[in-house]
Amino acid sequence: MSGTMNSVLEVSDLRKSFGGIAAVDGVSFEVREGEILGIIGPNGSGKSTLFNCVLGQLTPSSGEVRVDGMRTTGMRPCDLNRLGVSRTFQLLQVFPQLSVRDNLILAGQEHQGSMFSRLFGRADAGLGEAADQMIEFFRLSHLAAAAAGALSYGQQKLLDAAMAFMAGPRLVLLDEPAGGVNLTMLANLRERLQAYHAEYNATFVVIEHQMEFVMALCTRVLVLAEGRIIAEGAPADIRKNPIVIEAYLGH
Repeated sequence: MSGTMNSVLEVSDLRKSFGGIAAVDGVSFEVREGEILGIIGPNGSGKSTLFNCVLGQLTPSSGEVRVDGMRTTGMRPCDLNRLGVSRTFQLLQVFPQLSVRDNLILAGQEHQGSMFSRLFGRADAGLGEAADQMIEFFRLSHLAAAAAGALSYGQQKLLDAAMAFMAGPRLVLLDEPAGGVNLTMLANLRERLQAYHAEYNATFVVIEHQMEFVMALCTRVLVLAEGRIIAEGAPADIRKNPIVIEAYLGH
């Protein structure tokens, strides 16, 4: 591993047990700056528990999480937000009665801080301009004034992603972005995420059950099964890995 690449996220020997059952069982990995890391695994492999431990929704039983070298284990989601850590949820977090634009403005207010001003110039420039940039970037301009609840599920997923990126975050964790999205919309979402990555050198972690989406989007993939990492590598290597094939098909 080259020493020049900075680690944005480091997870060391993370464990989380529920009533004596280890959902996450000694997981260690790092995410380097500008990387799109995919974490895949069959249902029940511990992906969501791992994510929630990293993001402060759950407190790990043991182990450590660091963001940019700073210990963040057990830190609340709102404090992580201020460090530039953003996420999407499996269950959509959009406000259905508000317009697409207002959803983005609200997301921006939640993340207001130095990251924001660095990405969009003057901090007092207001959030409208930034919201419009995101709307354009995620190709939602024709829906800007529409109530978010009136959008298709796939369009709401795009909006959800745009909201996560609203503050120019340091690190974005995407929780099952492909879930329930039709193939056309999925290709669209993937293409927008790749474009955002290319433009801003953003660092993403994608947790996903849908292997093909991850294979097409991510630069490196970790495979989780029964709370442990069973494989790690480039998508092409993971696809051929017999241990991975067994984990997915052996269930």
